[in-house]
Amino acid sequence: MNFDPPAPPPHRPHPRPNPPPQQPPPGVETVDPAALIAARTAAVARNRQKSERASLIHDMLRIAGVLVLFGGVVWVVHVKHRHNVEEARLQAAYEAEAQAARAKEHEEADARAEARRAADRAVEAEIRRKEEERRKEAARKADAQRLRAANVKRHDDALKRFHRTTLDLLSSAPAADLPAKVLAETWYSCVIPGGRTGVIVYEIQALPGKVIHVTRLDETGEVTDVPLEEFNRLASAHPYLLAKGTHCYYKGAKNWEMRVPVPAASERLDPSREDLRDLYGFASRECNKQAALSYEVFFRDVGGAETRILGVPFGGTFGRTEVLEGLQGISVRKVGADALKARANEGGLVIRRKGSAL
Repeated sequence: MNFDPPAPPPHRPHPRPNPPPQQPPPGVETVDPAALIAARTAAVARNRQKSERASLIHDMLRIAGVLVLFGGVVWVVHVKHRHNVEEARLQAAYEAEAQAARAKEHEEADARAEARRAADRAVEAEIRRKEEERRKEAARKADAQRLRAANVKRHDDALKRFHRTTLDLLSSAPAADLPAKVLAETWYSCVIPGGRTGVIVYEIQALPGKVIHVTRLDETGEVTDVPLEEFNRLASAHPYLLAKGTHCYYKGAKNWEMRVPVPAASERLDPSREDLRDLYGFASRECNKQAALSYEVFFRDVGGAETRILGVPFGGTFGRTEVLEGLQGISVRKVGADALKARANEGGLVIRRKGSAL
């Protein structure tokens, strides 16, 4: 174990006594301590003021820096805010534009869809319209065909009124058989020369009181109402046949007659064919009962005297032989063949309807 001797106590210096104030050398101005203290104090104060001004300036600079920094932050925040607001506005405008575009697209799509539906409806309506037109046209044609068939039958039935009738002159008809004098509703058929088949067919409905309706009928089924005045003009200008009941009444040229020379030996005359002309074939075929219509043949001598020599029924013919026999029959005494021939050659024939001047 090591035992060191104890350390001596620390040395404390003795305080030096303040030296006596030194006296300035001669010729040197003595400084007043109070003034010096005052000067030092003023200097300290000035230093303190400088320090305080510097500290103030430094604080102001720091405050200005803080303010600038704050202003910059505020400006950045403001700019950022404006940028965000502008972005939000642009985004809202973009979204609004996109929404408007989508709405327009949807609207256009709806419009196209509606247009397609409208087009489909129009096509369907057109199909229905055409189908309805075809149906109506088919119905119209069917109705027209039925009507035409009915009119053809009406035409044929009008012609059947002539079948197996007795041919006679209209002037021989009783008053009750005339359309203007009927006592009850009466139907007539009338034919006038013309048309594709040689005759034009008319149907006449006569009512008491001279109410008369005339309809022209065609073999093709055409039906035309004819004013009575027009029909009367046609009937006055043309011969015609009028069927009523069992009679076929003929109205020909007024005061009809034939003036011809005595026919040659090989020649035959048919007065009814010459009288009825275009109606002759129809009357012969349809009005085929024993006809009441007939003709009288007169011999006209050179001096103009007429003598009836024979009668000819409807459809009958005669020739030179019948004329000579007629002349022989009216002679008071028998005449020689040469004399008869000479008389026949010098004279002529006059043929008229029997029974009426009409």
